[in-house]
Amino acid sequence: MFNLSNETDYKLLSKTKNYYNFFILTILFLFIAIFFRLLVLSLDNKKNKTQIISGDTTLKVLPTIYDLNKNILAYSSYNFSVKNIKNKVEYLKRDVPLNDILESIYEGDPYIKFEKIITRKYPHSSIINNMIGHTNIEHQGVSLIEKFIDKNNNDIDLSLDIQIQKKIFDSLSNDTINLRPDYAMNVLIDLSSEEIVSNVFLDNRDLNRFDQTLLPLKDLKYDFGSVFKTFTVYSAIKNQKIELNEYFDVDQPVYIGDKIINDYPRNSTIPMQVKDILKKSSNRGAILIRRNLDCKNEFKYDLDQIGLLKSARIGFGLISVEPTVNNFKGSYCDNIPFGYGLSITPIQLINAYGKIITGRNDFQATFEKQKKINKNQYNQISSSINKLLFYANETNDDLYNDFLVAGKTGTADQTISNGEKIQNVTYISFFPYNNPKYLNLTFMQNPKKKYGKYMTAGNTVKPTFFNILKEIYMHLDLSIINTKSTDI
Repeated sequence: MFNLSNETDYKLLSKTKNYYNFFILTILFLFIAIFFRLLVLSLDNKKNKTQIISGDTTLKVLPTIYDLNKNILAYSSYNFSVKNIKNKVEYLKRDVPLNDILESIYEGDPYIKFEKIITRKYPHSSIINNMIGHTNIEHQGVSLIEKFIDKNNNDIDLSLDIQIQKKIFDSLSNDTINLRPDYAMNVLIDLSSEEIVSNVFLDNRDLNRFDQTLLPLKDLKYDFGSVFKTFTVYSAIKNQKIELNEYFDVDQPVYIGDKIINDYPRNSTIPMQVKDILKKSSNRGAILIRRNLDCKNEFKYDLDQIGLLKSARIGFGLISVEPTVNNFKGSYCDNIPFGYGLSITPIQLINAYGKIITGRNDFQATFEKQKKINKNQYNQISSSINKLLFYANETNDDLYNDFLVAGKTGTADQTISNGEKIQNVTYISFFPYNNPKYLNLTFMQNPKKKYGKYMTAGNTVKPTFFNILKEIYMHLDLSIINTKSTDI
């Protein structure tokens, strides 16, 4: 025991009490520090938890959009927006992943709120932006297919094949580097199902000139030029007004009113049969063929029957704009046989060719995936037209012949609203010609002159299509029939 009378013992006891008190105070300080730290963390976690779950937790998720083979084209996902409530800034940033929020949430800014939102994702937006449409900031579909599915609770299957779409997009992009058109388009149709397998649209101008809701396939109208000569021949054959071996004197002057109509280039001084009028694309020949028809009761009637004088539906509530026609009276009627005076959309042109070459009067290309397969209903007229178009397309190039492609080119000058003249070049084709399975439209507006050459469909969109065909051929459901009979 300590003897307090002993100075040494007294000093030792005092020193021990000091150590003991220091120890107690240290423990107490640590306890208080830990308590307050836990309290702060608890408050922070409570505050931060509130921040994360603030906002609408019952947001509607739009259906997923798939392509023909169940590849995702559009889907919805939950993310967050960042709001600053102090400065009344509605959104500092939208579409913020949760991980990014968790990294910044402990900064302790009481004025920052994280609101749960739904965003729409488009994995292939750069190559399908002219078909899908878009949603607004409230996650509502406001254009094209997105507008349709906003009212539909089911997932959507499109007829589009995204793999073929990519290949055509790349091929068309490469060809337009040198040609530098204002814009270019390629549309591929499965004739058996009437499905739009691919719809590529390239716009090399200021993208702000086009509204986001624009679908060129149905919303833009053109004068297509010589591709209309097929319809002229079709109507004349249908009404039994010409014979296929009949000759037409294209060397004699042909007038529309007081204006003389020429062929470019000057074709021949030798009278032409129908097949050569198509092959050499004779304007004079097309007019002479039309003049065998009554303009209103035969020619106009047939154009209406194949869908050139009315709007067209392409699925999901999408309807084309109506065509623009001068009229079918007097001299105006002679402009239409070679592609002037009747401005139509690409989908109307596609449907008209689809009806003629398959023999199906109800042919209607669509973005909706189809369950049925339609059988071609060939008749003497459609068989004759198909042979004529294969003959018109034949060249000495093995590339062309090996694919058994039939088709027609068209080159047209069109005056737009500001009085400027633009040039439309078109190549519409189908293959194999003797058992058509696919229909394709390749189109460019205002390709630029190259090497001083006059830009025609024959030296622009036609070779472009065959470059595309080489890229996609192995991906198509296609069996070649090596019969090249063109006896007409």
